[in-house]
Amino acid sequence: MSGEIEEIGEDIKSTISSKAEINDVYVAVRKNELHALQWTLYHAISPGFRICLVHIFPPIKYIPTPVGNLSKSQLSKMQVQVYTNEESNKRKNLLEKYIRLCNDAKVPVDTVLVESNSPAKALLDLIPIVNITSLSLKLGHRVTQGERRRDEI
Repeated sequence: MSGEIEEIGEDIKSTISSKAEINDVYVAVRKNELHALQWTLYHAISPGFRICLVHIFPPIKYIPTPVGNLSKSQLSKMQVQVYTNEESNKRKNLLEKYIRLCNDAKVPVDTVLVESNSPAKALLDLIPIVNITSLSLKLGHRVTQGERRRDEI
């Protein structure tokens, strides 16, 4: 039941060819955020349904080095490739946690990785391309009366 991890670049229209199934529930996931997936597994999944995890991540522009962040153009192709592989492995490890959660719930799962500078736009662009009819995502942290938002501190 382990899902296949598929990476998609900015031009997602030419990369994705399959359409969503009627029983597909797409879940937008991000680093260390299990809430949307857990909610979906407990409240929106019936037998015969499949989870499609969507993870949108930014393209690599700068690479951290001991002398600070450097542009990809300032480094050798080998250095860029090593960093790109490290980031790809981090994403795969992150998604394995989500896949394991689906497997434990005995729900089939697939994954889609989208590289984009604009997560909201990438997600909106993906909806008609694969005909998403069910989407679950966490909108953000709700600020209570006693809390202060980070940008207010």
